[in-house]
Amino acid sequence: MAEKYGEIPPKFTKAWWSYFWMYYKWYVIGVAAVVIAVVGTAVQCAGREKYDLILNYCVTSMLDTEKEDALEQELEKYTADADGNGEVNVFLQQMNFGNTAGTEEMDYALQVKHDVELSNDYSFLFIYDKDDAEMMVQRDSSGSVYMDTREWLPEGMEDRAVISSTDGVPCAVSLAGSAVLEGLGIPSEDLYIAVRLNYSDEEYNAVSQNSAIEAARALLAE
Repeated sequence: MAEKYGEIPPKFTKAWWSYFWMYYKWYVIGVAAVVIAVVGTAVQCAGREKYDLILNYCVTSMLDTEKEDALEQELEKYTADADGNGEVNVFLQQMNFGNTAGTEEMDYALQVKHDVELSNDYSFLFIYDKDDAEMMVQRDSSGSVYMDTREWLPEGMEDRAVISSTDGVPCAVSLAGSAVLEGLGIPSEDLYIAVRLNYSDEEYNAVSQNSAIEAARALLAE
């Protein structure tokens, strides 16, 4: 709780608002950031039918629009029409964690958004910085969130660097040397990719997860 100094002005007066903002502004900013993240996710969910695959790009360095569009178009090559609308659409969703002093509130909001995304339809592919991959994969619940990389890694890539859950299951694999990413001007050395488990019996979820696996394999090619 914020420490109070001096007499508290009468509520909702000009002096009270100044007092409130001085001692409680970070609480307000933190709550607002969480609300914005959750509402934004809910709005995206409402239109989720138009996406057959969602790539969650959880990397500190933000991609510019040109690279974002180019990567979406590249991944469309490996994506099937999961929703059956006759089109193939990929959505690259950026969640750029700051991981520095002063970004704690926004990082918390992004963490909430990220965790909500772990249960959304079509949202099976996640790319992380190494530090964030370690944090996400080594949480207690990660063993029931991400696929075992040994189930989908292409033959001959068994020696790739991986990050494992606390119970020893490899969940994220290094993208270092990715020909696709490097060709688009996206540094890959510090990046890791993970595929989420499928919790649904719906056919479109299975199709989208398979697209995520094919896309992940394509991104791993050197």
